[in-house]
Amino acid sequence: MWVESGEVPPPPPPHPGDLSAEKSERLLAINLSYVFTGLLGVVLAFLLSYYLSNRISKPLALLTEATHRVAGGDYGGGVDVKGDKEVEELAEAFKTLSENLARNEALRKKMVTDISHELRSPLAVLRGHLEALEDGVIELDEGVLSVLMENNNLLSRLVEDLRQLALVDAGQIELDLMPVDLEKALRSAVAVFERELAEKEINVEVTIERGLPDALADQGRLSQVLHNLLSNALRYAPRGGRIDIGARADEGEIIIWVADNGPGIEPAELPLVFERFYRTDSSRARDTGGTGLGLSIAKGLVEAQGGRMWAESEPGSGTAMLFTLPIALAEKH
Repeated sequence: MWVESGEVPPPPPPHPGDLSAEKSERLLAINLSYVFTGLLGVVLAFLLSYYLSNRISKPLALLTEATHRVAGGDYGGGVDVKGDKEVEELAEAFKTLSENLARNEALRKKMVTDISHELRSPLAVLRGHLEALEDGVIELDEGVLSVLMENNNLLSRLVEDLRQLALVDAGQIELDLMPVDLEKALRSAVAVFERELAEKEINVEVTIERGLPDALADQGRLSQVLHNLLSNALRYAPRGGRIDIGARADEGEIIIWVADNGPGIEPAELPLVFERFYRTDSSRARDTGGTGLGLSIAKGLVEAQGGRMWAESEPGSGTAMLFTLPIALAEKH
């Protein structure tokens, strides 16, 4: 075919073989992209699973293992895990729980030991005297009856104190909170010990802040607290000594104190005075019938009424037991 001068001939149509090759290359590129994407997804999934294993799964496995140890009675062993904030918070909570369980278990064992020790002495005295009476070694006279009654009363007080302590621990103390006139409450508590105070020639000074508002308290439980504190002060105050009892308002609460001028408490022993069965002078406390639970019970009763209790003392300068109670918001009529 002749082409006129100046005209460009059109390109020849593509050969069928060239179309097939181009299509194959395109399909190959698409397939390779799919393969690459799939491989990339597998790698990312592996990396993600590895990350999750180290950040979540592994710490949870460690926590599960530690939980099984605690369930088997191995308390106090924490677990050191690293991970997300939530996982670390869970590990910290588990550590706190484990430490509390260990502490409670130690207290339980100590309390069982202490109770056994406290019961052993009066029971041994009772058994010894009863066996002697049965064998005819001694006769039942006023002195023997006095010993039997004294040890029986000690056992009764111990059982009742343990019952009160169990109620405090379980949070089952029934309270009837109402406005309480503290001056009347303190003077009534002192009156209960009038005979014992007279026998030891101890002077009691009652100090009440002028215009003191009523306290929000359970009157019966407050009397029990004051009875325990006064009994403790009477035990350690010397003959011819002094006991100070009083109350004052302080920043939205009322502070009540019972102080004696006894031998005081060593600084190292002061934090221990509210522990169960703890005595700074075990021989004298036992001779006067103390169970070693009075301060523990008093502290629990005060806290149940929304207050707090602490001790202040210096060797040779006496001891003060202080506690707080909320101020009653109801106005006096």
